[in-house]
Amino acid sequence: MKKIFFFLLSLFFLQQINAQADFIELGSRQYNLLERLEIKLQKDSVLNFSMVKPYDRKIITERLEYIDSLQKTGKLKLSKVDQYNLDLALKNNFDWRKNLGDTTLKFKNLWGKEHKNNPYYFGVKRGDFSFYSHFMYNFQLGKESASSAKLYNNSRGIFQWRGQVSKRIGYYTYTTDNQLRNPLYVREYSTKNYAVPGFGYFKGDVSAGSVTPIDAFEVKGGIMMNAAKGIDLQFAFDKVFIGNGYRSLILSDFSNNYLFLKVNTRFWKINYTNLFAQMINRDGVFGDTVYPKKFMTFHSLDLQVTKWLNIGFFENIMFGRKNGYDLNYLNPMIFMVAMGHQVGSPDKATIGMNFKANAIKNTQFYGQVIINEFVLGEVLKYSKGWWANKQALQLGFKTIDLFGVPNLDVQGELNIVRPFVYTSKDNFSSYTHYNQALAHPLGANFKELIGIVRYQPIPKLALQAKVIYFKQGLDSAGVNMGNNILLPYTTRPYDYGWRTGSGVAATGLLTHVSATYELLPNIFLDADYIIRNYKRVNSADMNTNIFNVGFRMNLRKREFDF
Repeated sequence: MKKIFFFLLSLFFLQQINAQADFIELGSRQYNLLERLEIKLQKDSVLNFSMVKPYDRKIITERLEYIDSLQKTGKLKLSKVDQYNLDLALKNNFDWRKNLGDTTLKFKNLWGKEHKNNPYYFGVKRGDFSFYSHFMYNFQLGKESASSAKLYNNSRGIFQWRGQVSKRIGYYTYTTDNQLRNPLYVREYSTKNYAVPGFGYFKGDVSAGSVTPIDAFEVKGGIMMNAAKGIDLQFAFDKVFIGNGYRSLILSDFSNNYLFLKVNTRFWKINYTNLFAQMINRDGVFGDTVYPKKFMTFHSLDLQVTKWLNIGFFENIMFGRKNGYDLNYLNPMIFMVAMGHQVGSPDKATIGMNFKANAIKNTQFYGQVIINEFVLGEVLKYSKGWWANKQALQLGFKTIDLFGVPNLDVQGELNIVRPFVYTSKDNFSSYTHYNQALAHPLGANFKELIGIVRYQPIPKLALQAKVIYFKQGLDSAGVNMGNNILLPYTTRPYDYGWRTGSGVAATGLLTHVSATYELLPNIFLDADYIIRNYKRVNSADMNTNIFNVGFRMNLRKREFDF
């Protein structure tokens, strides 16, 4: 994959390349602002292309400057909180603002005036070179009723850099050293999957009964280039999120980072994304060794059908090859299901669509449909419950300024995933990475309802209440009932009679209330209270109450909402 990238890199350097930015980090508070602005403006030609995240920092900054100008000229009315968040976003992305000359930023005092004016501790821009850096830190301390051990997350940022070289290449890098003692239900997940959510390689005992902290690095970074007008290239070790929901049934940010080459093309009313990725198949592999590799090719096409309606189509292939990436899947314009047949159909193909509609003032509707298998005769006889009717559905809405209250927002979401979705005949083609789901953390064979209320009454205080209810079918006495996506579907006990929830019935209810106060730009105090009730037939209830407090600097809060 690296050879392919550097071949493309040499071609791009033979022509004039425009300045290229990095991306706004997933989990940044800027995304809440951008969601609100997209819904409020309803028909914005830039913000409406919001399916693929993270967003390009340059494109977003230019749009925020335009929106800021509308506010200042009286053509758009923003709340005091929205204006504060917009100003802060422009400060975070200040290097892409217009008329920025040569500058040097130096860190003097954490509580001093210079920090209040910008979120960076050191930065320099000289001609066609720029470099910006800041500290990162996240410490959370908590207690839960299900375990006597104290919970904590201690994440220390070794560095975070971003900038440009020769106005041709944008770059970014991010590294944190993390020590974690997770809640008991997360440790049980780690015991089952031999994985720590969101991380790759780790040290420590992940068994549920252990209170030994986990030690793991989180590393991401990449370079970006503009190949031609409307065509951007990214080569990175990072994540991509597809969709407008709280969850994504297509591609989420739940698992570890992975290596990928992304080509994004924008023209007319179309945004077309190609993703060529290398994953890790950790199944049955332990210790310090070279882990087996698996690969993914992903195509996503988003079309702005009307000024308020966006429809997207995607296709995905997961595959393993002993000799590396299969060149047949590098064609960015081909229907990959048909291509898979040309190489013997050994791989897992998924197709589907998503939509987003800003059809009503202050409200957005969205959804996703996933199809792993489609046999018309079996679909017409859906009530028979054929095992390979592997489909998933998401429907949701977002409403801002509920009841006319500024910055009071609600979101509702339904997710239904049938048994065996994301599974394959082996783990080289299952929809997983480092033993973690690439889509939904619950795997498959479940129904889920999510309700979220967000309220920012004053600029520096953000409140949130979240309720997640799910019902799933689990394995029974070692029998594969389609929930564990690490198991091959060839181990299913029968072919017909499958329903969403087949197997041992289990229900979960998670309530999460949080408050975040911003001390200074990008420096936060957090308080969280979580109630999680989990019931499984013929097993003792697994309930816990969790209370956390934390201090963060330039890092997102780590949450385990499943």
